[in-house]
Amino acid sequence: MTINRIVFITDTTIKQEPIQSSQLPSNRLQNIPAGTTFVIQSYSLPPGNNNHYKITLQSIQFKGFSNWFAFADHVQIIQEPIIPATTVEAVIARQTDKNAVRITVDRNTLGQQQGFLKLVFNVDTFIKRRPVDSNVLNDQSKQLIPAGTELVLATSLPDNTNTVRLPIQDSHVRFSLYNVEIKGFSQDWYAFIGHVGIQRVG
Repeated sequence: MTINRIVFITDTTIKQEPIQSSQLPSNRLQNIPAGTTFVIQSYSLPPGNNNHYKITLQSIQFKGFSNWFAFADHVQIIQEPIIPATTVEAVIARQTDKNAVRITVDRNTLGQQQGFLKLVFNVDTFIKRRPVDSNVLNDQSKQLIPAGTELVLATSLPDNTNTVRLPIQDSHVRFSLYNVEIKGFSQDWYAFIGHVGIQRVG
């Protein structure tokens, strides 16, 4: 299935108006790290201002808004089939340690880069504040994420074996988001390990 998505190719700020970020208050701005991909319901170039896309995010809101403007040079609009990532579940199946998923990242290639891993959503699924069935959680404790979304993670740097570990609890991976809050939270979200994968950004 082909869907419309917006890929952020550099760290940028989406805005409630197609003007300089410095002219808007913080509650009308949202930082988005490079490597993020969102599914969008629609997009257009606003009339008379051809350097910003007007986008409507599917399912996700920031600061109460799903409609935003993105500077065109900082993003790409793609219409491509979703390529599933190897699931966290499949990675853990190859490991002896089942309490954390181990991701190998060469420290020497990172430099000062933060947000070097992303969570890739293979199917429509909920991220949750607790590792339980989404049906038992209230709306403030879960967020539907559409298939094709890629969210940049906040992690520690790789250890001296070039490994980053993310905890696993009750068939869910626990993660934190880099520079982004969803429903007021950036830390300690959970995703079902059969629905998501983890990849390098870039």
